[in-house]
Amino acid sequence: MSFGFTSDTSKVFGKMVEEAGSYNVKIMDSSVAKKSKTGKEMAVLDYEVLDGKYAGGSIKWHNIVWDESSEEAMQLSLKRFNTLTAALGFPDGTNFNMTLERFVKGIKGKQLNINVDWEEGNNGNYHLAVKSQQELKEKSEPNGVFRPNGTKKPAETSTNPFGNSNQSKQATTNPFEQTTLENTDPFAKNSTTIDIPDKDLPF
Repeated sequence: MSFGFTSDTSKVFGKMVEEAGSYNVKIMDSSVAKKSKTGKEMAVLDYEVLDGKYAGGSIKWHNIVWDESSEEAMQLSLKRFNTLTAALGFPDGTNFNMTLERFVKGIKGKQLNINVDWEEGNNGNYHLAVKSQQELKEKSEPNGVFRPNGTKKPAETSTNPFGNSNQSKQATTNPFEQTTLENTDPFAKNSTTIDIPDKDLPF
């Protein structure tokens, strides 16, 4: 068979999630525990979509802050982390008396559902931000809302970028298509670090 294919942005490495909506995800190995510049502990979670047309795509940098600076801040922190553990299926009474680093390592590979929407960052760019977390649903459901800065869904029709408009459309297969992975070792060594200023935190 001679070389030839039709370009398709849905079949690439580093697949992107292009719509807001509800997604079944697993917590990726790249998730880390770190401290903000003001010394607050923070879990930075990355998610991989498990099913649907964005399966294998990632939604990154969900920052969950542990803040003990006041009673109100402490109560908000408890609600943030309880929302996460409830979505992961942990029952009431589960004791997480451990470091945040060990907590993050322990939840890697676990699955939940997240709702995401587009949010504008300080640099004017839009990214998908996690708005809620809940237990896995029957399937992921993108809602058709694309990035507000004009990014559109890839066109269904194909063209020949080298000038031959009569080239017939080829049936394509994706030799690099990602399949749903089994849960990874939650205690795998991870050296990834992320430095995110406090002003960019959603909470």
